[in-house]
Amino acid sequence: MNIYVKKFVISAAVTVGIIFVVVLIALGIFSALKSLAKPPTVPTQVIITRPDGGISDIPREEKIAEQEEESETIAPDIIAVMNRKSLFYTFLVFGTDNVNNNADAIIVGAADIEAKEVFAISVPRDLLVDVPRRLRKPTAAYPVGRGGGRGHDGGVEQMYADMQTIFGFRPDFYVCVQTNAFVRIVDAIGGVEVSVPFHMRYDDPIDNLHINIPAGTQTLNGTQALHFARYRMANSGYRAITDYQRMENQQKILRAIFDELLTPRTIVRVPEMVNIYRDHVKTNMTNGEMLWFAGQLNNFIGGNFSTYTLPTSGSSRAPNWYEIPDADAILELINRTVNPFTQDITMDMVRIINE
Repeated sequence: MNIYVKKFVISAAVTVGIIFVVVLIALGIFSALKSLAKPPTVPTQVIITRPDGGISDIPREEKIAEQEEESETIAPDIIAVMNRKSLFYTFLVFGTDNVNNNADAIIVGAADIEAKEVFAISVPRDLLVDVPRRLRKPTAAYPVGRGGGRGHDGGVEQMYADMQTIFGFRPDFYVCVQTNAFVRIVDAIGGVEVSVPFHMRYDDPIDNLHINIPAGTQTLNGTQALHFARYRMANSGYRAITDYQRMENQQKILRAIFDELLTPRTIVRVPEMVNIYRDHVKTNMTNGEMLWFAGQLNNFIGGNFSTYTLPTSGSSRAPNWYEIPDADAILELINRTVNPFTQDITMDMVRIINE
């Protein structure tokens, strides 16, 4: 069994979590709006997948064919009521690419306001999920849900449905970020200082990717920061790295951005950050709820921010290259981190394919 519980990966789609933090900081600065801030109200009822794994009375094979033709959004049934933890909120955060609307970065997170803890679980885009469609990866959920005229709302609903099969609950809030926002955010804060360990050079004409970053400590602009986070393969004569080394580089970028956001000079860039939010971020949070979360940021100084990758047990290999979820390890991680209920989430509340 190969369990990955690693520090949060800012994928090629980077960096959905940071965009969210920037939005909260930007809105929180407007003290005149503090009167609008209010703690969110979350429902006590939660949607949970049925123990038999059913989604509807229509046979699974017919449902797959139906969704292939109509891109129908499918959500699990409401069958249970669970007791919520006090001041504990959950989030579905995902980034979409600029071409096919694929969800290239997916995070399910939680904020425990009383304990001053934040948890973020990165979900592999190629994870095998138990959903009735041909490409059973969460990266496909948003574009599939958008089909048939349902648009953004349908895409979000299908993202919720996919995540619920794995996590056993429907997150309270979603934040959808277009991935080109990362470059704009880094540029808006004046770049980030990073120590580049060696000359990174890689060209992929098919993906229109051209990385050329010399070694040494330097300030990277948005495009360079994105390239630094994506780098793994190398041109001939240059150094390639492993996925784990790429994770370490991505964590450097995450830390550099976070440190820069805490500096006073970031305040003067608030108008631009608000524009980035307006142009590239969609959420079901109200302005008052966002302001309330922004007001909680200072309380988290000195608190714990823990990041993980959803545990998997291997790959299915060709032709689909699914990442196989590790059911036992996933439930242990969920109940230790993002579970918003006083009761544990159990195996009969999820639909995890563990083979």
